[in-house]
Amino acid sequence: MNNRERFWKFVNFEKIDRLPFWADWLGPWERWRAEGLPIGIENNEPIPDWNDDDRLRAWSLDYFGFEGMYSVFWGVPRIPVDIGVYPTFEEETLEEAGDYRIFRAENGVIEKQFKRRQGSLISTTFLEHPIKNRRDWVRFRDEHLDPHAAGRYPSDDKWEALKHEWNDPDRQEVISIDGGSFYGFLRDWIGFERLSYLLFDEPDLIHEMMDYLADFYIQVLERAVKEVEIDFAMFWEDMCYKTGPLLSPAMFRQFMLPNYQKVTKFLVEHGIRLSWVDCDGNIEALLPLWLEGGVRGFYPLEVAAGMDAAKLQAQYGRQIVMWGNVDKRALIAGKDAIDAELARLAPVVAGGGFIPLVDHSVPDDVSLQNYLYYLEGRKKLHF
Repeated sequence: MNNRERFWKFVNFEKIDRLPFWADWLGPWERWRAEGLPIGIENNEPIPDWNDDDRLRAWSLDYFGFEGMYSVFWGVPRIPVDIGVYPTFEEETLEEAGDYRIFRAENGVIEKQFKRRQGSLISTTFLEHPIKNRRDWVRFRDEHLDPHAAGRYPSDDKWEALKHEWNDPDRQEVISIDGGSFYGFLRDWIGFERLSYLLFDEPDLIHEMMDYLADFYIQVLERAVKEVEIDFAMFWEDMCYKTGPLLSPAMFRQFMLPNYQKVTKFLVEHGIRLSWVDCDGNIEALLPLWLEGGVRGFYPLEVAAGMDAAKLQAQYGRQIVMWGNVDKRALIAGKDAIDAELARLAPVVAGGGFIPLVDHSVPDDVSLQNYLYYLEGRKKLHF
């Protein structure tokens, strides 16, 4: 049974030989290297950048044995189609002092970033966002959200070579594509506080922006979904906090649901039968709406936010598929806590449609020894 066959049997709750061995979102490179991580030691190379997918993929496949890892976030390759800000803003330093730098990032946001890291984390404050009103939105849309901009796809030669690889009738790997973002992208471009006011004060503008994004995603993705056989789409939102969503379910239904339905309908029409959403925090209040919107898969199911895969499985059964829900704090606590956490999730794994992964990034407090112990325990779980 190859990786792709295993994935689709997993999604369809059919018997599989073992769970797909997908990658966690890894993080504590420097600590792990000090504890014996072999990458870069032979030629004294630095730890790979977060976005250096090719090196991270090669290293993780060799060292951890992950299947088809292509990026630090997901365990499967993603079609390299740019559905975000393009062309990007030119990164520009506006002020720099001993311990911080203020700069305009590629998405147009002015950030204050402190140079001293806390482990793998960089402390950042967002000072100004590019969209403050309708006039800003129109300019931003026209200058940076043209669905037909040539740079949204690789060069023709590279695209043809990738297509040849992906469309191999004997392909053994799962392939995904970005489905889009509605609240998440707008929050990045507008800012959380201003977006919260606009939902009440200018609902017509919110409708206009989200409606445009739905059409924009469809136009950008159309070439890819017609030319490549893709297994699933991945949406990103990050629109919930520890106790619930950042907007009401009624607002989700008003602004977002029709657009989710529009995009997932388009995906299904082009053979993409499965859509996932990546949303941190407690998503319980929005999960039925995502289901209504054509999304079946959910990640990362943060335990500290009250997410419980067993509860969701009991409530929704085979309507949903999940990955995540391994409490990252157990990996910090040590072997006994790891054993208890995997034992908690074993019945969920046995119920099918669930891959246990760390519920967001692996913290800097996790030792390499604890992480390897967790991986060995994860391999013993079965459906």
